[in-house]
This record gives sequence, structure tokens and C-alpha cells, in this order.
Amino acid sequence: TSSRSGATRARQAMARSTAGSALPYVDTELDRPGMREHVRSLIEAEMKSFRPSRDYVAHIPAPELALEGTQLLQSELMRLAEGQPMPPLDMSRLQMDAPGQGRQNDPVAWLQAVHNAESQLEQQTNRLDNLELMQQYGAAAWRAHLAQLEGMAGQLDKEHDQVKARIEAVNKKRKYEQLEAAKKLRSFENDWLEAVQKNRAIEAAIARVHAEHAALKVAAS
Repeated sequence: TSSRSGATRARQAMARSTAGSALPYVDTELDRPGMREHVRSLIEAEMKSFRPSRDYVAHIPAPELALEGTQLLQSELMRLAEGQPMPPLDMSRLQMDAPGQGRQNDPVAWLQAVHNAESQLEQQTNRLDNLELMQQYGAAAWRAHLAQLEGMAGQLDKEHDQVKARIEAVNKKRKYEQLEAAKKLRSFENDWLEAVQKNRAIEAAIARVHAEHAALKVAAS
């Protein structure tokens, strides 16, 4: 019973909150001290009784990943499962070292060293080409990029101003409509109060008539 009454109070609070959000220029109940905290506590109490719970995907089985044929992925997952650190990057190919002491007379080792040196030379040549291109065209390309960014920023500022103007127009329209609706609501409320007062007056008059009628019956008897 208490849970049902709490749920009822929460729904009522949510309804009041919705009404306050729907007519922010008219309804001011949420601005009362402690009202927001009270409504929030009722909503949280109602949410605790929701079905399903927050873990709403617990009943869905985990997907089966097809790892057949992917030895690299399997070994990496095993490394993570065992908590092993990632192996360091192999930087040997970026070094131009001669063959070691035991391979000074090995033609294959010297051939590998020469191929490595050639690849390093090619990489350095590419770096020089890129630096020359940047020195020749970098400033102009950067200025063109900045001009493009400025154009994009200007377009975004324009769109922002347009959206802001539309939002302002919507807010003004909402305020006008709500203030106009508030006039009607106050008029309806006054009519309701007048009707209630008339009904009470009629009920009081009926009660007096009944009392007078009863008194006359007693006097006549």
C-alpha cells in the first residue's frame, strides 16, 4: 500500500513538473523553496520500481566472436587476459648498424645492412623532398587553409545567429501564447471560484430551509 501511495505521489509530482515545464511563464510551483528537491526525490522513488532495472540488457547473451583463423587477434587477447605488457616496437630497422662481431664475414648480413642503409637513405631523401616542398609551397598552402577556416567560421557564425534568432522568436511566441492562456486560465479560475461560492451559498440556503421546515414540523406537532 505504501509503495502504491508513493508511486501515486510520484506520478502526481511528475505531472506537476510537466505542467510547470509546459507553462514556465505561468506556473511557478517549482520555484517554491524545496519543491524541486521534493519532486526529484519522488521521481527517483518511482524509478526504483521500474521494470526492467538499469541493467536492462542482462538477459541478452554476449555475442560469440568468430576468432578462427585470426592468430594475431587470439594472441593479443591472450596477452591482455594474462596481463602481459605490450612488446616494445622494433626500432632496429631504423638503425644503420654494421653486422655484429660474429657476422663480419657473412655476405648475407652485409647485404641486409646495405638494404637497410638504402631504405634509410630513401627515407631521408623523401624527408628532404617534403621539406623543400613545404619551404616552397607551405606558406601559401597554410594561408589558403586559414582562409578556408575563416570562411567556415564565418558560415558557422551566420548559422549560429540564425538559429539563435529562431530560438528567440520561438521563446517570444511561447511567452505571448502562455501569457494569453494565463488570462483565460485566471478567468476560468475566477468563474470556478464564483460557481463554488454560489454552490456553497445555495447549500447553506437549502440547509436553512430544511432547518426551518423541521422547526415548523416540530411546532405544528
